[in-house]
Amino acid sequence: MTVDLAAVRGKFPLDLPVFPLPHTVLFPGALMPLHIFEARYQAMLKDAMEGDRLIAMALLLHCSKSEYDSKPPFHPTVCVGQILESRTLPNGRSNVVLIGVGVGHAEPSDTGTMYRTAYVTLNEDQPDLAPDSEGLIVRAGGESELGSGLESILPEDELPAAIVGACAVKASIAAADKVQLLEERSLQRRLERLVEFIERPWQWN
Repeated sequence: MTVDLAAVRGKFPLDLPVFPLPHTVLFPGALMPLHIFEARYQAMLKDAMEGDRLIAMALLLHCSKSEYDSKPPFHPTVCVGQILESRTLPNGRSNVVLIGVGVGHAEPSDTGTMYRTAYVTLNEDQPDLAPDSEGLIVRAGGESELGSGLESILPEDELPAAIVGACAVKASIAAADKVQLLEERSLQRRLERLVEFIERPWQWN
């Protein structure tokens, strides 16, 4: 099965459900497993599956419990994910796998749902990874992604962004740093900054 991310990106802008999480940042082309258990996000998943199977993954901003329970705030830079797999568990919870479609800006909207929604416009990223970037990819941990199965679901021209994205998803860096990477429209610069974040001397102190 090949995923046509370019065709999905051609549908934007769109109103989408927003799934804000505190420590999780999705990247274009990367895969992300999620466990859905809150009632409002079970409703979100049901609505997404009945529509375009798209969810805007956002970084949850610091907030009080009452804010989280009613209207959780989220960072406006999001990565839209498409649901590749969804498995309902006996207790009503679900396990899903998303693939990152693209980075965009989310303008909060009010559609009367239990969960947050936003009008999402996608950025035009530059697929400008340099031919001699293999060393940077290795330093970012990307050598393990070359045989991870991404090549079986994505066309060849999507693989560089997917490998960089997979490295960024797994990197042991702060979620706020990952959002900064999302905001880099140059794929080459995203990779360079990812390596900079990973190799900061104080990162491991």
